[in-house]
Amino acid sequence: MNDWSRRIREGDARALARAATGIENRDPRALEVLRELQPHAGHAVVVGITGPPGAGKSTLVDAMARELRRQGRTVGIVAVDPTSRRTGGAILGDRIRMLDHHADPGIFIRSMATRGASGGLAQATADMAALLDAAGKDFVIIETVGVGQDEVEIAGVAQLTIVVLVPGMGDDVQAIKAGIMEIADVFVINKSDQPGADRTEREIQAALSLSQDGPKPPIVRTIATDGTGIPELIQAVGSPRLRASVSPRHSQGAHHMQSRIAIIGGSGLYSMPGFEAQEEVVAETPFGSPSDNLVVGKLAGRTVAFLARHGRGHRISPSELNFRANIYALKSLGVERIISLSAVGSLKEEHKPLDFVIPDQFVDRTRGRVSTFFGEGLVAHVGFSDPVCPQLADVVRQACAAAGVTATKGGSYLCMEGPAFSTRAESNLYRSWGMDVIGMTNLQEAKLAREAEICYVTVAMVTDYDCWHPDHDAVTVTDIVANLVKNAENACKVVAAAVERLPEERSCKCGSALAHAIITDRKLVPEATRRKLDLIVGKYFP
Repeated sequence: MNDWSRRIREGDARALARAATGIENRDPRALEVLRELQPHAGHAVVVGITGPPGAGKSTLVDAMARELRRQGRTVGIVAVDPTSRRTGGAILGDRIRMLDHHADPGIFIRSMATRGASGGLAQATADMAALLDAAGKDFVIIETVGVGQDEVEIAGVAQLTIVVLVPGMGDDVQAIKAGIMEIADVFVINKSDQPGADRTEREIQAALSLSQDGPKPPIVRTIATDGTGIPELIQAVGSPRLRASVSPRHSQGAHHMQSRIAIIGGSGLYSMPGFEAQEEVVAETPFGSPSDNLVVGKLAGRTVAFLARHGRGHRISPSELNFRANIYALKSLGVERIISLSAVGSLKEEHKPLDFVIPDQFVDRTRGRVSTFFGEGLVAHVGFSDPVCPQLADVVRQACAAAGVTATKGGSYLCMEGPAFSTRAESNLYRSWGMDVIGMTNLQEAKLAREAEICYVTVAMVTDYDCWHPDHDAVTVTDIVANLVKNAENACKVVAAAVERLPEERSCKCGSALAHAIITDRKLVPEATRRKLDLIVGKYFP
């Protein structure tokens, strides 16, 4: 361990501050210190604080830090502020707002700018949390700007997410629209002495009742300015159920759980009955970041990795999905089989809402999506005449029967660009082609899984008939939501049954899809490309 890292481990605040500045500026020396300290991370409770502007998040963080110090805990605070267009730095500067703590050696506070990062959270934010964790802090609190998509991005960095709302501001409705209801581990009604606190709590409870059965996040009322409710909030954050939540780990260079089975679907699967989450992996790939962290745990006695296709809070449009990063990240965990769950519209009368279809063919109607790992001096053409693994499809069909779900094995999935749905003319055109269901995501996953030599199957969950159907316009939003909830319940049952039935070893040809697919002379492949794709093609190079 070099001297800089050693001083940070010994509690040298100046060395920690230098490293924090270096990480924010992406200084290679500071990033090397972070890599050296990484094995010492994993002990802190990383808490994200998000919510609309004016909710009193900074005052709440200040009160939480004071209570934690009273309990003898050390605290690191990362306050994410808007970026100054003139300086590139943080505008508001929570270090100024939290001056009461400046002389306390048990608290380290750092304001960070968003710096235009997608979703409002720069990579440096996650790195800063890891640094404070490795420096020995008991709690790391990350406060977001509270505007834009960083409200849901925080769930990808923190172990626990606190969503702060305020009575009488209409924030509850806006929170539902923004998708942050789904990411909350704890709800805080701050400024609860104001009129409307009871109504806000009722509306939170009503929103939570729409989700599937299972433990609901606690709702804590606080008045951060005088400390009311803060001990109860700290107790809720430290409760056994929440402390058992998975903790993020960076996959690159870290020792993480390996999983041969993966499920792609909604983040509601993380809380499915029987699944015990044990680790959360913050994956880094040559193609960028996947949609969300990979959640790895035990289901039916098997290790399973889950990935929320659209991210927690459903924040990524189909056209924006980084399919390559998603499949590569799963491959890096050792995944050999992917069961992909997808909501679809039906193009045939016989595929009724709440039915499942296990398609064996795809038709591509997307535009410009990247659906190959290859290029940059390395050419490969995999066979794709039968895009679905037959062994995996058989297991899923048996699982549907065991779960009591009506399912059809076989059929064609029309993959459209979206995000708008089809016109009636398009819908009837697809029907004339003999298509069975229509969705927006699974074709690229299937192609990339084949290139990565991963078995792949789609479970297409019918929510409604596409617009060709004469009764289409009579379907209400309430009907669709009810079907989505029921399909989610059935999906959990099917996934559990499928995982239980999967044989240990594969008997299909998916694991050797690249054996005769690489066309380029091995000696002519650029070294950079070979290194980039080593995970995919390494076994075929001497």
